[in-house]
Amino acid sequence: MNEDNLKIDPNEFAMNIISHSVRDPNLTNQRFIKHQLTLYLEAYYLIKDFNQLEINQLESMKQKQISDLFDKMLSGRFQP
Repeated sequence: MNEDNLKIDPNEFAMNIISHSVRDPNLTNQRFIKHQLTLYLEAYYLIKDFNQLEINQLESMKQKQISDLFDKMLSGRFQP
């Protein structure tokens, strides 16, 4: 894993979440399956959103660093 970029596998994360959920004995099989599916999908898309946010944050930081570099270059160039 790159130290500057954190990426989580959405499927692995979601499967880990549902594998550790405890079944309520009062739930029917159908309700339990729906609950598991909902939990899986929420976890999966939450991590996909997180990964995208991480990528966007990294790109934004690169843009700022480039902008700062140009600012330094221009300010040094035009100073008497």
